[in-house]
Formats: sequence, C-alpha cells, structure tokens
Amino acid sequence: MKTILSIFHNDIKSIIRSIFVLLIVAALAVMPSLYAWINIFATWDPYVNTGDLPVALASRDSGIDKNGVHINRAEEMISEIRNDTNIKYCPLEDPEEAVEGVKSGEYYAAFIFEDGYTYDIENLEAAVNDEDAKITNYSNIKKNAPAVKITDGVAEDLLKKINKQYVRTMLEKFFGDTDELVSSLDSDEAVEDALAQLTEARDALHAYNQSIEIFLGSSGNITGALDSLERHLDADRSQGRSEIADAKKVYKQAKKDLKTVSHGIEQRKAKLDKSLAALEEIVDALKQPIDAKERQKLVQKAEEILDNTLVILQDLRAMIPEDGKTPASRIAAATLDLMIDMVKDIQKGIGEPSRIDEIAASLEALKKINDEELLPALKLMVSDLKSAMKLVRPLLSSTASVLDDLDPVLDSAGRTVSNLDKALVRLQATLVPLEDKLDEIIDKVRSADAEDRLDALAEALDIDPDRYSSFFTNPVEISVEKFYPADTYGEAMTPFYTIIALWVGGVMLVTILKSNINRRKFPQATETQGFFGRYAILFLLGQIQAAVTVAGDIFLLHCTPVHPWLMWFTASVASAVFILLIYALVRSFGNIGRAAVIVLMVLQIAGSSGSYPIEILPVIFAKLYKFYPYPYAIDAMREAMFGLYRFDYLIFLGQLAIFGVIAIIIGIFIRKPFIGVDRFVSEKLEETEVL
Repeated sequence: MKTILSIFHNDIKSIIRSIFVLLIVAALAVMPSLYAWINIFATWDPYVNTGDLPVALASRDSGIDKNGVHINRAEEMISEIRNDTNIKYCPLEDPEEAVEGVKSGEYYAAFIFEDGYTYDIENLEAAVNDEDAKITNYSNIKKNAPAVKITDGVAEDLLKKINKQYVRTMLEKFFGDTDELVSSLDSDEAVEDALAQLTEARDALHAYNQSIEIFLGSSGNITGALDSLERHLDADRSQGRSEIADAKKVYKQAKKDLKTVSHGIEQRKAKLDKSLAALEEIVDALKQPIDAKERQKLVQKAEEILDNTLVILQDLRAMIPEDGKTPASRIAAATLDLMIDMVKDIQKGIGEPSRIDEIAASLEALKKINDEELLPALKLMVSDLKSAMKLVRPLLSSTASVLDDLDPVLDSAGRTVSNLDKALVRLQATLVPLEDKLDEIIDKVRSADAEDRLDALAEALDIDPDRYSSFFTNPVEISVEKFYPADTYGEAMTPFYTIIALWVGGVMLVTILKSNINRRKFPQATETQGFFGRYAILFLLGQIQAAVTVAGDIFLLHCTPVHPWLMWFTASVASAVFILLIYALVRSFGNIGRAAVIVLMVLQIAGSSGSYPIEILPVIFAKLYKFYPYPYAIDAMREAMFGLYRFDYLIFLGQLAIFGVIAIIIGIFIRKPFIGVDRFVSEKLEETEVL
C-alpha cells in the first residue's frame, strides 16, 4: 500500500508542477461532460417545435350537389385543420404542386384528398364498397427520417378527425327525427306505445335473425331469400324507431365484452408461446446424453409445462363459441382441438427416451401450427367481431332509418353474394345477443313505475349527433398514470448520455496518461503495485469527471433526479469501474487493447438498450448486451434519476461491480503472458514510422 501511495503522490506532483499538464488535466475533467450536456440539451424536447414542420394539403375532390346545395367535405376538413398549431399546414390549390413539393424537400409530407371523398362521406353504401383510399399521404424519408415518424402521427390525428366527420354526417342522417319522438313521450300512454314499439322491434329483430339463418343455409336460392328479407323489413320498418333507445346500452356492453375477450386471448396466447419455447429447450436437453437423475428432473419439469400448456389451450378453446359460424372461429376451434390432442400425445411419450426424436418432431409441428395457423385465426376472429360491431352500429342508431337504408345493401347483395354472406355472419354475431338484451330492457322498463319509464325512455332517445360522433370516434378515454415520470425526453435520456460520457472520459484519460509507471523511480514496485499506483490518479480524475457531469446535468440543464446524491454515487461507481476496465485492457494488451476499448464503446452505444428497448434490436444485441457494463450502469442511473424499486438499485450496482473484478483479473493476472506480445507489437509499430 505504501508503494501504491508513493506512486500516486508522485503522479500528483508531476501534474501540479507543470501548468501545461494541469491545463490538459482540467480539460479532461470537463470535456467528457460536454458530450452528455450537448446531447441531452439537443434532445430535451424535440417535439415542441413541430409547429414549424411544413406539411402540404390539397384536394382533388370535386364535391357533390345535394338538395340544391354544393357540398365539399374535403374543403371543410382542410379549413378545419389548416390553423392547427401542432404542424405548419400549407393548403395548396394544385395537388401536383404539393406532390412536387414533397419530392423537392420543400414539404416533409403532403396529404391529398382524392376525388370521391365527399361522395363516400355522404353515402354509406359507397363507403363500404369503395376499396380505394380517399386520402393519399406522400412522404420523403430522404429529407429527414424522424420527420416521417412525426408526419405518420399527423396522419393518425387527421384520420381521427375524418372519422369524426364521417360519423357525425352519418348520425345526422340517422338521428334527424329523434327529437320529435322524444317530445312525444309526455304521458303514460305514450310510454306504453313506445314499449309496444320496442316489443315489435324486438320481434322484428328476431325475425331478421331468422331470415339471416335462412339466407346462410340456402345460398343457392339467393333471390328468394333476399325478397323474403325485403318483404319482412318493409312490414316492420315503421316499428323500428324506438329500438335504439335501449339497444345502444347493449352495444356499449358488447364493446366491453369484446375488449375482455380480446385481452384474454392475447394474454393466453403470450403464455402459450412462452410455454412452447420452454418446452423446446427441455426437449433439446433431453436429446443430449445425460444421467438418469438429470433426465428425471427434466421430464418432471416438462410434465409441469405440458400440464400448464394444456390448461392454456383449453382456456382458449373455451373462449370460442361452440356454435361459431365464422370461418375464423371454426378454424381456431379446429386448430385448438388438434393442438390439445398433440399436447396429450406428447405427455404420454415425454418420459420415454426412445420417443424423444418423435416428441421433438411433434413439438416442432405444434410450434408451427401455433405460429402459422392458430395466431392468424385468432386475430381474424377478433377482427371479425370488431367488424361486426362496426356493421351493427348504424342499425342500432335508428332502426327506422337503417331499415330504409338496408334496401340498397340488399339489392347490391344480389351482385356480391360472397361479401354479403360474410357481412351477415358478422352482423348476426352481434344481433343475437342484442335481441336477448332487448327482452331484458323491455322487462325492466315495464317493471318500473310510469314516471321512471318516461325518464328512462326520454334519456335514451335524446341523441345529439355532435356528442355521439365524438363518442364513437373515441369511445374509450384512457386515464394515464405514469410511474417514474420524466418531464421531457431529454431528461429521460440523461442516464444514457451521462454513462456514455463517463466511458468517453475514461478512454481519454487512459489514452493521454501513460499506462505504465516510471520504473527508474520505482524499481522495486511489483506489477500489482504498479497497476493500482497508476490507477489511483486515473480514479481521482475520473471522480472529478463524474462530479462535473452530474453537477452539469442538475444545475446547468436543470434535470430533477429523485435522488441526486445517488445519481452522483452511481456516476462515481460507473466511472471507477469503466476506467478500471479500460485501463486494464490497455495496460495488458497495449494498442490491441485500445482498439478493443473503442469497439466495445461502439457496440455498447448501439446495443445497450439505452435508447431503444433491447427487445426491438437485432437478436445479436439481445444476446450480447448482458455482457456489457453499460446496461447495468444505465439502469442504476435510472433508478437514481426516477425513483427506486425495491432492491434493483443495489442489484444493478452489484452487477456493475463484477466488471471491476474482471478488470482486476485482466490487469494483474492475464497481463503477464501478454507482456512480451505487447512489446513485440509496439516495436513493430515503431518500425513503421507511421503508427
């Protein structure tokens, strides 16, 4: 220890004696922090100035004439959004000028409303059958890649506004006469009449479902089935106006149930994927030569996973209706039945070594079915349910109006039988439970006194198109609760850039300061004493770098860490470990070590999960990042910055400290065999008179 301190004191004196050296050391203490500060400041709030991004707007839509009035919904939408301050919208008369502006880089994007936009807004049937996009988004990724991501967000926001415009137009059409119906509910007799109409509407809905069954079962007699439907709808059209009053409640409940089913399927599918992956690892292990005891343990673990997998598959199967009529539900049910049988077969043979290759092949087939057949079928089934909800909503909005508007749909169905068949299957999936719920609503209203029934019906039929269009375009409001929040993006990135700055600082220190001590002054010093003696001055300068960097983060950039002292302590530990590792590599391997340090820095910047989640990076990064010191230092810094979770902070620091132990092993023990190699490489480099 005395020799180590003597080397340290000598290094301090050498620095203090020379003003030139002192200035260099002072620069080394500050320069790495500039890397962190500049990057943090540059990314502090990158989206605050998006209002200066020019985006062109133009229209090819000619509009339509309706009831003697010219309507152009595209121009209305452009007028509505042109003053949006989030983006610098630039309305243009010529669509081609907008497209050329995107090509030239004058605009980051352009949104062109195509011809027929207004017609589709005003005509439900046209919108359903029109497969051409009515808005084209032109973008130029060469201009700036992140800007394209921003304009994609603009496109989503624009789509929401357009959906609201469409829904409002549809609701105005469907709900134009509901005020008259509401005003008529002013007596017990009126309520009884309304209840009678609800009952008749329920009966009409039941008959309508029966008609769908007839159509689906008799596709060879299309014309007769369509005539039957039209006659039935004509007979009951006048009785449908009151149906929406109570059926809209059913619609809301159906949406909630659909979300529950969809979420449950996603959860169980994720568990199924994990179970199959774990089972594959065990089967691979069982194929290797192992002793009987180890094999028994693996078999027991495999049996547990198989039992769990079987439960998951059975749960998924239970979520699919037994009488499901959509192709997707039938495929999903058949696929799950097959997978359940395959799992049971694997269970029977998992304990037999002679069948392990057969089991492996069955498991591979099971995984393939899971990925290529089950997942698409489940997604399509949920998509069909969502489509059914979209299809049934206009029907629920106003039975009278929808029954009128179904005539052209039924007429066109004669020309597009296959499309109608699919649509009716999806429609029926929602109408059947609505019919049952309508029974409950009627019974509930009849059981209440007259005054309550009047209020309930009046409230249900009091429809405001503006309010409902806002609801249907955003049916669910999300309440966001943030854990460990950061005020800005730059503050959220502070741990990443601060840790990188500390590594850069370590590289600069080890590169400029000599890695070996002066043997003429300390001839008796051992390799260990020489290693720690020179590391002492590097450690001190690294601590100054850490303190300056963290102080700048807090006082210069105004970051607000939850635990500022822990933030400094994290930087202190990270700097000590980084410099120890860098110093050990350079001292042991010389120029090769310096190259390794640079390569390691580049790999860590790209693949340490500091900026992007490790799960979305290429697989090679996911496999290597756990062997880097960066991730543990960044995670510990995040704990200090945004708040502690249990013992994670100590765990991360402990994992980071392991790299310090590795560095000592490299610097003291591994160095010895490479001393000669280092000298040989250095001599050869000197001979080149270039390197």
